[in-house]
Amino acid sequence: MNETDMTVGTFDANDRVEATARRMSKIGYFMLLLVIIFFVVVSVLYLPIFKVDHIVVKGNYFVSREDILRIAGIYRGQHVFEAETAKATKTLMKDLRIEQAVVRREFPNGITIDIEERRPVACVACEYGYLDIDRTGMVLRAYKTRPYQEIPLLTGVKVNDLYIGDRVKSDTIKAAAQYLSGLDDAALAQITELSLIDPGYVVASTTSAVEIQIGELANLEEKSRITQDFLNELPNPRQPIEALNMVFAQPYVKSRAGQ
Repeated sequence: MNETDMTVGTFDANDRVEATARRMSKIGYFMLLLVIIFFVVVSVLYLPIFKVDHIVVKGNYFVSREDILRIAGIYRGQHVFEAETAKATKTLMKDLRIEQAVVRREFPNGITIDIEERRPVACVACEYGYLDIDRTGMVLRAYKTRPYQEIPLLTGVKVNDLYIGDRVKSDTIKAAAQYLSGLDDAALAQITELSLIDPGYVVASTTSAVEIQIGELANLEEKSRITQDFLNELPNPRQPIEALNMVFAQPYVKSRAGQ
């Protein structure tokens, strides 16, 4: 090998070493940059500003705020990213009292919890007392003696072998619950009972001794709307009212005879 060949070989080896060194240097700079970014992000995220300072709970009426926060595992002073919102949502919806729930972060330091509760709309007798049911027929509460409450009693029917978390099987009871669920709390409080003795001629009684003749439990959404409008006006009627009749295609209000 002559001197020229040896010189070229030396240059090639040196070039490879320098190229490798440059690549390693770039990798080192890149890794250093990642480490710096990581520590900056961690430092920023764990600043006090990201500690949960305010929690908003919406939509709860029967379930207390304290219960909701305990079930969700949310508390003040918790880091906003430690609040597992998806898990908290699923946990809340396992509670029989809650139908829907959404837990979300409000940056930089807030949590909002939206709740839709299962609302009792009717009470029905059972072999050991009384049960409150929601619009789907799910049993929410059980009583040995019925307390005073602002939801109607379903009469002419009785259920057996049902406990909290169970659902009634009777289509008539479920239809009655669906009809009542279309009323707001104020309207619901005006109905004392719903007679299901004859499923083809269902009648509701009000606190002012006015009958609501529902007839068949069909077209429930429309009948709920008509009932709601009627009950809104009932406390101050233009003339004494005996009944609201929805049995026929065209509903009408019947006044008391001779008044």
